[in-house]
This record gives sequence, structure tokens and C-alpha cells, in this order.
Amino acid sequence: MNQIDVCINYYGKPYHTAVTLLTLWKHSSKHIHKIYLVIEKIQPYYQYDAVPLLKYFLRDLPIEYVYPQYFYYSGNPEESWLSDPEKRYGLKYQYALEKSDKEFLFLSHNDCLYEDDLLGKMLERVKKEGGAGAAPGAVAGIGLIGQCWNCPAFSAKLCDGSRFENFVPTKEELKELVDTYNPPRAQIHYKLIDREIIHPLPECRLNEYACLVNVPVYRKNVVPTGDILPFGGSWHGTDWGAIWFHSLFNRGYKFINFPFEPHMQHAPFSNNGSGHRADTEFDLYKNSEEGAKAYLLSHSLIPKDIPFALKLERQAIRTKHQIRNTLIKLKVKLMG
Repeated sequence: MNQIDVCINYYGKPYHTAVTLLTLWKHSSKHIHKIYLVIEKIQPYYQYDAVPLLKYFLRDLPIEYVYPQYFYYSGNPEESWLSDPEKRYGLKYQYALEKSDKEFLFLSHNDCLYEDDLLGKMLERVKKEGGAGAAPGAVAGIGLIGQCWNCPAFSAKLCDGSRFENFVPTKEELKELVDTYNPPRAQIHYKLIDREIIHPLPECRLNEYACLVNVPVYRKNVVPTGDILPFGGSWHGTDWGAIWFHSLFNRGYKFINFPFEPHMQHAPFSNNGSGHRADTEFDLYKNSEEGAKAYLLSHSLIPKDIPFALKLERQAIRTKHQIRNTLIKLKVKLMG
């Protein structure tokens, strides 16, 4: 199989992001043509000055930096906005999914530690399945399937990512499972069940921690060419990609369950195994970033010192944003 492209969205965590891309490159560079690194318009804790630092760490990698004009975090734009490319590109991974000229695009969170050639193993599995192409029956994606920890069918030991195709409950049976096990997003489940989103189950999706997506299948079926809503939004589902997954599966496309462990660790420097809490808890953010930095230094992946010119550039960016924030606060005070 030919080389593929990679896409990662950067929302803070420069040291985590460096760990992710440098370890991915270490183990899987032979498969990679280009990396799309999407720098979100808004950055947590005003850490805009970290972008030049990250660029310095990744200076030897084949990266195209992308700067979308819109930022949705965990939300979605209005569906009517999807005809506008710039608004569409604010969705996670969307720019690369529309621009890549490769058959597959590898998506990854920016807080991963790659310890083996996960990408190569996924490509080999797709090849064995004979899943290339864009017609129904092709492999639309491969990766860990299902947020099973949130699913009542998993709690009942009836389903998991390896057998999601086989457990097909009736509407009434699924409602009974939600009643019995009361999953964290039960109210969303009920709404989806009422809309006949029965199978795959509401928590079924291709998890984007580390997955391959078939680009021709995506473009053929997804807005703006097709009618399926993009991967990078929760829309009317439980999470990012759930409605996309459900729609493509029911058009006859195939998804392969391929857990990333033990080839990759997700959020390896977090004490809770999740990266999202660090977006709103600064102490957790700071401590996990220190862990990522220590890993990079101990494995000689980054230098101990950075150039003086880079330090000046970072300071200039910090000063610019401090002045901007001060002026905004002053304006609010005067208007109030």
C-alpha cells in the first residue's frame, strides 16, 4: 500500500504534541508522506507562544501547518454553514480530509505515545481485508471502535468493539438496556433511539485517538460532495464521528476494530488516562506537560536548550497577547 498522510489538531500541549509526532515518526515514518498539523484559532491558557516552540521541535518533519479561521472545540457549526469551506475547515480533521491526495489519512490525538509501528499494522490489516476503493464494501476506517465504557450493552456483556456488527437489538430492547444500566449519556441515547438510531448503537464510533480513514470513501459520501455530516462534529450523536460512523456503516461500508494498545498509549502523562480535563484544569495541564517534557529530554528527542531568537519570539507573542487582553478588559470596564 502506498504512503498515507497524517492529521493532528493542536489545542495546547506542545510537549505532548511533540511526543506524539516524534514517536509516531520514529516508528512509522516509512508510511508517511505528509503531516497536517492544524493549529486551532483559540489556544488554552493563552499559550499562543508555544506554537513557535513546537515548530522548532518538529522542524525536521514533513509538516504543513494549517490555521483555520473558525474554532468550535466540542461544538458544531450550523449545518447551513457547511457550504462555506472556511467554516467547514474549523471542524477537526476536515481540512486534511478534503485536501489529502492519499488513499488513507491517519488521525491522532495530540497526547499519544507511540511505542511500535501501529500505523503499519493497521495498513497491513486493511490490505488483508482487501478494503481499498470507494464503493460500498470498502473499509471506511480502522481503529478502536466504540466508547463501550458509556454503553449499556457493554455493561450487560452483550456487545463490544469486536462484535458491534452482530449485536442488533430492537428499539424496545435497547430502551430497556438504557433503563436498566442508566449510562452517562442516557438522555442522548433515548433521543437517538426515538430517531431510530438503533444500530450501530449510539456509543459506537471510530475513536479518533488513532485511526485510519479511507479518503475516497469520505469525500464521496460526506458534505460537501455527499450528504453525510462530517467526522469532526457530534451533530445529533453522542460524540465526534458517531453519526458519520452510523451513516457509513448503514450504507454498506466496513469498519475494522483495531485497539491501539499495546502499540500506543493515550494520555500517558495524565494521572486519569484522559486528556480533556487538562483543557480546564491548569494544574493537571502543567503537570502532564512536565511529564511529556521529561520524556522528550530523557529520550533525546528535543534539545535541552532553545535558541535565543526563539526565546525572543515567544516573549514578543506573550507581550502582544497581554496587551490585547488588557485592552479588552479596559474596554469592558469602560462600557460597564
